[in-house]
Amino acid sequence: MEKIISKKTQTGMTLIEIMVAFTIVTGSFIAILQAFPTGLAINKRAEMTSVASYLAQGKIETIWSEGYDNIATGTIETRQRISSDPEDYLYSFERETMVEYVDGSLSATSSDDGIKKISATVYYIDALSKTEKSYNITTLVSQR
Repeated sequence: MEKIISKKTQTGMTLIEIMVAFTIVTGSFIAILQAFPTGLAINKRAEMTSVASYLAQGKIETIWSEGYDNIATGTIETRQRISSDPEDYLYSFERETMVEYVDGSLSATSSDDGIKKISATVYYIDALSKTEKSYNITTLVSQR
C-alpha cells in the first residue's frame, strides 16, 4: 500500500487576517495620536504654573528689597495684565499685590506692630480645564 501524503502549504495571509492586522495597527496608531494633545496640554499647564510662580516671587522680592520702612501698605498693584502687548507671552497673566500689617498671631491689623505681610497673586487660564487658576505667594517682613 502506498500512502499518499498531501502537502498543503500556506504561503500567504488570508484577507481576514490582513483586515484584523490592519484594524489592530490602525487602532493602536489612533490611540497614540490621541495621547499627544493631552500630553501637550499637561506640559502647557506645568509651564503656566512655573511662569506664574516666577512672576509672583519676582514681585515679592522687588517689594521686599525696598526695606521694611519703604514698603507701603495697601494694594500695591491692582489686578492687571503683566504685559499690554498681545504678542508677549506674559499677556495672558494678571497679577495683584497687597501689603498689610499683621500682629504676632498673623492677623491683619491697622497698626504697625513691626510685621508686614506681602501677598502676590498671579492669575492665568489653565491649559487643560480652560478655567482661571491662581498662584499666590505670601511672605512676612519684619522691622528688625
